[in-house]
Amino acid sequence: MNDRPPRVVIVGGGFGGLAAAKALKNTPAQITLIDRNNHHLFQPLLYQVAIAVLGPGQIASPIRTILRRQRNTTVVLGEVTGVDKDRRCVFANSADRESVPVPYDYLLLATGASHSYFGHNEFEKFAPGLKGLADAVAVRNKILKAFETAEAD
Repeated sequence: MNDRPPRVVIVGGGFGGLAAAKALKNTPAQITLIDRNNHHLFQPLLYQVAIAVLGPGQIASPIRTILRRQRNTTVVLGEVTGVDKDRRCVFANSADRESVPVPYDYLLLATGASHSYFGHNEFEKFAPGLKGLADAVAVRNKILKAFETAEAD
């Protein structure tokens, strides 16, 4: 029998991934949370950043800070590029390495969602998505530039 704790890999540090990691806090599991961003984003307030009421730092918190008291959790900044279910591992790219195998006993995929134009991708240039900080900052910059242009005329 294997005496090592079960290895749980969670892909995604959004609401679902963080909730799963927190739920496993007092278990014997060895948790690895992998996200391509080093911060958790409170998406419901992205529009506040877009209209310049809040700054990006007010709705984003470092994932490592959120999980700092969880001794059984390791946070990895990287992007999962594949899953090998037969070998029970995911492959992750980080800033200095590619296709690093990360073994798991249990895998949770909590990668979130992207915006959809329901088959009309031509709408994207007129209605940009609002799923990340870069999106919100781009909208804010466009709005502020429009105000500056209006005032100059």
